[in-house]
Amino acid sequence: MTAEMIRAEDLDVRYGDVRVLDAVSLAVNEGTFIGILGPNGCGKTTLIRAISRVIDPAAGAVYVDGRDVGEYSPRELATRLGAVPQETAVSFGFTVEEIVQMGRHPYLGRLSSMKEADYAVCREAMDLTSTTHLADRLITEISGGERQRVLIARALAQQPKAMLLDEPTSHLDINHQIEVLSIIRGLTPAVTVVAVFHDLNLAAYFCDRVILMEKAKIVAVGTPEEVLTDANIRQVFGVPMMVRTHPLTGRPYLVPRYEPAASPTLSGGTPVCVHVVCGGGTGAETMYALSSQGYQVTAGVLSANDSDCTTAEGLGIPVVKESPFAPISEGSLAEYTALLKETDAVVITEMPIGAGNIANLRALEQFPALKVFVLARDGAPLSSRDYTGGEATALFSSLCRNGAVAVRDIPALVAHLASLRSGTER
Repeated sequence: MTAEMIRAEDLDVRYGDVRVLDAVSLAVNEGTFIGILGPNGCGKTTLIRAISRVIDPAAGAVYVDGRDVGEYSPRELATRLGAVPQETAVSFGFTVEEIVQMGRHPYLGRLSSMKEADYAVCREAMDLTSTTHLADRLITEISGGERQRVLIARALAQQPKAMLLDEPTSHLDINHQIEVLSIIRGLTPAVTVVAVFHDLNLAAYFCDRVILMEKAKIVAVGTPEEVLTDANIRQVFGVPMMVRTHPLTGRPYLVPRYEPAASPTLSGGTPVCVHVVCGGGTGAETMYALSSQGYQVTAGVLSANDSDCTTAEGLGIPVVKESPFAPISEGSLAEYTALLKETDAVVITEMPIGAGNIANLRALEQFPALKVFVLARDGAPLSSRDYTGGEATALFSSLCRNGAVAVRDIPALVAHLASLRSGTER
């Protein structure tokens, strides 16, 4: 069974009358990489400071390596915990090498000096953080990003059992963000890491588990997949997110959806609902554009392994799904028909039509009064993608006779849909 490296119990911290931590508890197992996320002012930095004994909580307790932090001397605690603060400003004119060597102070006696083994530890820390070339430079004369890496090197020189980092990549270029976090990730499982993040995607990729905070409390704890959901991010940050699985890493990644506050409505005040018939990745841009405009969007029938299905689910769009490599079933067709009864318009994308999805077009014939728009950027809406022996082309011709409108791009589609709000196309 994995032992706990850090435990906090019912921490309560106040700055004057403001409660910054409210009965916060957490447990961090040895060798794990934990990320702390949350909006500004939620208590992330205060939690790090309380664990490292920079501040004393009004109530609660912190245990490090099985002992109350109050039982450690500052020197002894420094051999257990290495801390990298958010603020990197240093006003004293030490060289970079001297700053890193300060990390060995907990291991030196009052009058003793560094030995070769201590210098070797410092050289290794500087090599790991790509700061060796800065050794003779004054800490006051290097950039904020360089100082950040130097302070990480100093913490590494302490050879701690756990590292606490407050936004360790806040001053770094993207290449150094990835480089530094890869270094920190590589320290585990020998070293336990707890870090504050602002970048949700970096936390999702590098962390084993994440903690989501809001208003001085922890609101969610778990793996990145469990915590970084659209519902959680919307609750805590107030921003709707499209959460997808990265095709290369298998980790979640998040993209803001930039939705407006209000949805478009018809002249009678009811929301405008648009159903998107798509497939093979042809509907992603359309679904995103309509969602960002505030339309109520539905989609399908789509194969469960279709990228358009993944996009719809990531956007929180209701989608009728069918088993992969199977034709549309009676059950899915019934769900699709039910959606069509409630929709105000249908958009058909430039998808290929075959035996597996032709039923999407057939069903539209049951709704001759429904407003249909067909994306036709190349001037050949469906005929060039007809793999049904001509049936799809015939169905499209029938839709056109019933008033289907071909539009060349998404802005034109949005302009047509906007007229539904005033009732001019109804």
